[in-house]
Amino acid sequence: MARCPLCSERPAKRYCPAKETQICSVCCGTKREVEIDCPATCVHLQSGRAYESDKRPVDPTLNLRIQSLGEDFVRNYSWLMDILCTEVLAEYRTSQWLLDNDVLEVYKALGSSFKTLDSGIYYDSLPESAIQRSLYSRLKGTLEKLMRPDAARPTPLRASDVVNAMDFLVLVASVNSSLRPKSRQYLHFLDSMTVARDSSEGETSRLILP
Repeated sequence: MARCPLCSERPAKRYCPAKETQICSVCCGTKREVEIDCPATCVHLQSGRAYESDKRPVDPTLNLRIQSLGEDFVRNYSWLMDILCTEVLAEYRTSQWLLDNDVLEVYKALGSSFKTLDSGIYYDSLPESAIQRSLYSRLKGTLEKLMRPDAARPTPLRASDVVNAMDFLVLVASVNSSLRPKSRQYLHFLDSMTVARDSSEGETSRLILP
């Protein structure tokens, strides 16, 4: 049996769609979304995520942090977060190098920018990465449009609303991602929720739910 091309030590028994060859199970487990850029369709990636999700300790402060935003926040602003998540997916489909960490950094940067706007002293916390800047510009442009008066929405979106939305999205993205540097678990989660929503006409969107 051939040796694993990644470690040259163990037998290659597991097909890796990213490498388009057989690799060993150890390299698959340890290099997955660390050195290997795994596609969402990989069965080993899917089973690994399910296993890690079951083993991940539940954050006891999560519900408290969500509740701190206000009981009506999710219900009143689900439309906003659906729009933002849809824009994130649109960016991902044109920028296949986008990672969960990039999305998280953009959410945090937007939260910082709009927090200064809410305080009256605006500072644009533009990310350094070109990939992150592209998503940042897309989401910021969307938010700025929503902050303008509109006949369909007489009350414009406020900067404080945006700050709360970013805080909530950071929580959801953190719960639905992993610590692996090349993780796209959150992006794949958003994609799967979109498919589920489109196939269940009339149901409330689940894009924002942890």
